Amino acid sequence: MELRYKWLLDFCSYYNGEENTETNHTSGMLWEYERVWVMRISNWHFSSGELNEYIHYGLGDFNADDGVPITLKIILFNRYMHWNFCGTAEGFKEWYLATYKNRLKEKKLSKGKRILNKYRLAFLEYRSDWKSIERTPEMDYMFEIANAVDVEHGYDQPIAEGIMCRALAHADTHGYTIEIVPDARCIFNRQLDGWKYHPEYKEIRERALAFIKREMPEYDNAEYIGRWKGKYVYSPFNEEGERLMECYPYILLDKETVELFIDRSLWGENEHVNPKR
Repeated sequence: MELRYKWLLDFCSYYNGEENTETNHTSGMLWEYERVWVMRISNWHFSSGELNEYIHYGLGDFNADDGVPITLKIILFNRYMHWNFCGTAEGFKEWYLATYKNRLKEKKLSKGKRILNKYRLAFLEYRSDWKSIERTPEMDYMFEIANAVDVEHGYDQPIAEGIMCRALAHADTHGYTIEIVPDARCIFNRQLDGWKYHPEYKEIRERALAFIKREMPEYDNAEYIGRWKGKYVYSPFNEEGERLMECYPYILLDKETVELFIDRSLWGENEHVNPKR
């Protein structure tokens, strides 16, 4: 079976995408556990319940910075408890350090590649429905990097991996932030998650928000919903979730004009209100 994310093998010490050729029982067992991890994380088949169980045993911070993903540790822990009917968390730690961690092969990855793999993996873990992980702005940043390098939306890689790795290493060294700006053709149909970072989108959205602040103070935000007759269409909303009008207001923008469009289709009529330049 062709691997969906070959870079996951960078986290493995026994499984390299090939058939099992290990003759040692322990090595063959660890080969299988790593293979299962690659298949499961590739298909987003982890749940918050598995994470919660691992944390319940006090293992949430166990060797957190040793380079072995927590999802892989969860599989190792699950199998350890399966084969050791009276197993304990302390017993797992001893087994892990003596049997698995002790046999890890040295991975000679560049700093940028290690950072990139961390972001990519966080992307897959979150898509695995780990609801107990709070989504943060840093995670959104990870997702943009993952999408820019991996083909998640059916397009060729818009950023070469080598370039991205060098940029990440440089940014990490100097404390910089990287924004992923996708190809303009992908922006407004949302076929790349990074569309919201494109300069043209930012400018249009800022104009829509300025219009709301000036003309519709009862609203405090707007969502881009598509294109209509050559204009960008935004739907204003209130962060409190209140229904403020018995109709559907939309803001229509192009590069020169901004106008409010009231959809009264439920009552059989539409109207344009307050065209603004």
